Amino acid sequence: MRRSVVLFLISALLFSLKAEIGEQNHKVPLFLSFIFPGGGQIYNGRYFKAGIYAALEGVLIYGAVKQNQRMEDAKDDLKYFRNIGDFEKINEYEYYVNTYTNERNNFIWMSAAAVLLSAGDAFVDSHFKSFKRDVFRSGDELSIIPAGAGLKLVYQW
Repeated sequence: MRRSVVLFLISALLFSLKAEIGEQNHKVPLFLSFIFPGGGQIYNGRYFKAGIYAALEGVLIYGAVKQNQRMEDAKDDLKYFRNIGDFEKINEYEYYVNTYTNERNNFIWMSAAAVLLSAGDAFVDSHFKSFKRDVFRSGDELSIIPAGAGLKLVYQW
């Protein structure tokens, strides 16, 4: 309980650190992405991306928890079959334990990769927030015209 209150307070503090003047602190969205799924994207105002990352990380964490439960159940069954000496079932449940363990570990690795991807995306996105998106000035023209056997892209200023 205490730990979740501390994490909540840290998150609230980091969300309130948006600079009023000048550039924002680019490390804030990076750390928010590590604290909770999509946190850095929310800080950057990229709510759709935040939803995607939150869903992705949630599914991967759920998969790891589910495979861990299956592994624990298979371990219990394996212990039972070892006690009664059913060698056919012992081999079968050893296979299940190994399979569920490997799948759980894969989900954990994919979860870690998703968190790193989310953090990197939030960090890079914070740098591009101040990037001028309006490339064209008034009077500029971008057109595609036929040229020989193909097309030609022309930019006039």
